[in-house]
Amino acid sequence: MSDRRRGVGWRPWLPWLAMAAVVLGTLAFGTFTGAAPTNAERAQSLEGTIRCPSCVSQSVANSETPAAKGVKRLIKERIAKGDTDEEIRDFVASRYGREILLDPSGKGFGALVWGVPVAAGIVAVGALVLRFQDWRPGAAAVTEADRDLVADAMGKK
Repeated sequence: MSDRRRGVGWRPWLPWLAMAAVVLGTLAFGTFTGAAPTNAERAQSLEGTIRCPSCVSQSVANSETPAAKGVKRLIKERIAKGDTDEEIRDFVASRYGREILLDPSGKGFGALVWGVPVAAGIVAVGALVLRFQDWRPGAAAVTEADRDLVADAMGKK
């Protein structure tokens, strides 16, 4: 078996598998641990994603205008009724228009905001894999001409 074929198999993938296990473990830990948010935490989170109706690019959480106070009150009332966060956001958007939401929707044209960076990342990783799939350290063949050139440079010839 040649030296170039020894590294072929699952061993070169071991660091990648370890990294994937760490990333997946961290994501699972962050996703599945922790208590459900309280109503006050839900309200604060929602207030940060809804724009103040009378302000320019300011969330309801950061505004003290009468309109912002009205939206805050509406959010708390809807939480008390048992609505989900998405139902509350949809209700506010139905009253004030979709542009009141500070983050883009995951549907229609707004899906591009979420999808394009993910697609670009996948294409970039794929391009790197394709580019470096045959690359191996020390895999270049050394010819006699190369050895003679090095010997001349070192003064050994």
